Amino acid sequence: MGEESQGLTGLRRKSALLEEANQELKRVKERRDLVSTLAERGGGLLLRGWRRELDPDGSMDVSIKELDWHLRRLGLLDLTAKNVVGLKEDGMLTLEELCPTDGELVNRIRDWIKDVWGSPADLWRALDVKQLGNLDREGWISACVANGFDGTAPELSYLFDFIDIDESGQVNKEEILFLETDSEARDKAIFEEKIKSRGQVQRLWASVYWSEQHKELSSLNRPWMAKFFESLPPLVIVQRQRRLREVRRRQRRAKAVFLQKCREKFGSCARAWRRGIDPEGKFYVDKLTLRHFCRGQEIDKHVDLQSLWTTLDSDKDGRIGVQDISPLGAVALASFRAWCRQISGSCRAVWNLPELVDARSSPQKEGSVTVLLNSERKILLRKFVECLKALGWKCSGDQAEMLSALDYFNVGFISEADLYWLDTWEPPLFLTAQASEEAWNEIREILLEIYGTPLNAWRHLDIDGQNEVSWAEFVSGCRRVRFRGDTGGAWRFIDSDASGYISMEEFSPDHYNVLMSFKEWASGLYGSVGNAFKNFDKEGDGILTLSILRRACQKGKWGGDPQMLFDCLEPSSSKDPKQITVEDVSFLDLWPDREDGQDPNEDVDVLDSEEAPSEETEERHPTSAKACKAFKTPKIAPSVFERLYRVPVRRSASAPALKKEDVAMKPEQKAKQIQRTYHHSSLWRQRRQPKTAKSKLPLLAFW
Repeated sequence: MGEESQGLTGLRRKSALLEEANQELKRVKERRDLVSTLAERGGGLLLRGWRRELDPDGSMDVSIKELDWHLRRLGLLDLTAKNVVGLKEDGMLTLEELCPTDGELVNRIRDWIKDVWGSPADLWRALDVKQLGNLDREGWISACVANGFDGTAPELSYLFDFIDIDESGQVNKEEILFLETDSEARDKAIFEEKIKSRGQVQRLWASVYWSEQHKELSSLNRPWMAKFFESLPPLVIVQRQRRLREVRRRQRRAKAVFLQKCREKFGSCARAWRRGIDPEGKFYVDKLTLRHFCRGQEIDKHVDLQSLWTTLDSDKDGRIGVQDISPLGAVALASFRAWCRQISGSCRAVWNLPELVDARSSPQKEGSVTVLLNSERKILLRKFVECLKALGWKCSGDQAEMLSALDYFNVGFISEADLYWLDTWEPPLFLTAQASEEAWNEIREILLEIYGTPLNAWRHLDIDGQNEVSWAEFVSGCRRVRFRGDTGGAWRFIDSDASGYISMEEFSPDHYNVLMSFKEWASGLYGSVGNAFKNFDKEGDGILTLSILRRACQKGKWGGDPQMLFDCLEPSSSKDPKQITVEDVSFLDLWPDREDGQDPNEDVDVLDSEEAPSEETEERHPTSAKACKAFKTPKIAPSVFERLYRVPVRRSASAPALKKEDVAMKPEQKAKQIQRTYHHSSLWRQRRQPKTAKSKLPLLAFW
């Protein structure tokens, strides 16, 4: 009985072994059929068929479920995924199991890439020395051998066919990324490369659409296609830049029209501030007060108030001062106030100096005619200026604007109340400080020592990246670098035009010219500096070296110096100084164009006193008419008093309109009118006076 049981056990064991052998033979046969099918689908190469049909992601394995689906798709209904994979716990079929020789070759090059280069992307940078974006078979073989791969030329050629899945005869970076061993890193690299390729296609479409816009018969200028093209990211950036330029142009025009209307209605911007904008003498106003003034003077019909306020409130503190309306006039008023305090303690005390007392008591002249005054409480402006100069006063800023602010009624004289009005003002530090080149050089040296390059130092001051630094931003930047010197003197030295802000052009003119030249070239060729950087960055890794930048600039025919540009854009010491990123250049898109810095009055239609050639003259003599326009007789600069008392186009509502006979009045008649104005004070009392700062000043006998 025991012998029979042992015999049955042996038979069962032999039967199991035979069954296993049959299964193994069947597995080998099915794998052979699968290999032949994959080789046929791969153009005679198993590796290419493996990638095309079973493993497009490059994981080098396939699960039973995926394999079963692929077998049905390939028409191999006689094969079963379970038999092909075998009895494995993970249920995965690897390339090395299907074809050990080919699997060993692929694993060898993947291990070489990981040990020597770290990633396929780093390998590609070493292989693609010329940065062409692709390699042919000979270039691939020679590059791998030159970089130390231990393999034969036939093996490298076979690997080239494995990588060249579409049989184009060339391989690129995206096709080589599947050799990454880390699955997460491989998926991320392939995804980023696809996104980069998509961006390149979008930039290509955008450039074609951009270049074809001016052609009327272009196939791209179709209404139903405009929505698709204009939604491309590169064109969206271009449209954003255009909107930004339009906003800045509108702001410049709003300020220019506003100042012109103030001159027309009040004679000068400084008088418009004192008499219309700030009648209460606070020396600062908010947005609502400015809006009320513009509506009362009907300026809001010609000016966008929001654009005007944005331009005037450069430091974004919610209020503006006289220095924002008349910068040079504010400088003159502040310097005159400081001079008065230096010699007599206050502006009002200057009124009682012996020189001014004698000048008021003696006959005063207006031009060549003597004007007799019955009061010692007023003085003609011309006589006032002569006395001040005799006392040693030297005007800094716009003298005409200063005198117009003191001459409240625009009649050619001032009183003690006008000087008291100036005493109530506390001007900002930068208006009263003396320009100091030493202080500015000290600040510049500190900034360069900390930040390395002028551009990095400037970006430390220009926090919002608009290429405009106000007085408040300048003081804040000096505090951050712990500068304790003459901040106001340094500001006055660099802000020589008293514009209220400084730019990179004043900070470092050479670097500014290079940067703006590059910005204009890049914006004209690619739409923006950011788009230009992406076009230069063929690898899509977000960095540029000097050689890449120089090659791109030479290809685009930029006339500047790439070396100087690269040195100017050099990042701080915490980054690699041999390369720049998109953050190092994209800020240029926020900078205003160079035409934005031109005289804003050029955007306003100003009345010209000279008579322009008529259309009939241009038709008869076109050459002479153009010559007359091109070569005008130079105008003689008007004096201070001519600027003060020129006849404005329009007067304020509180002042009577001038008649034609008053405009052509002779000097003797003008003197008699002034004399009559002084003597008949009852007429002044009968006139309705607006609420002004004089009503809140201490009671001073005006006459």
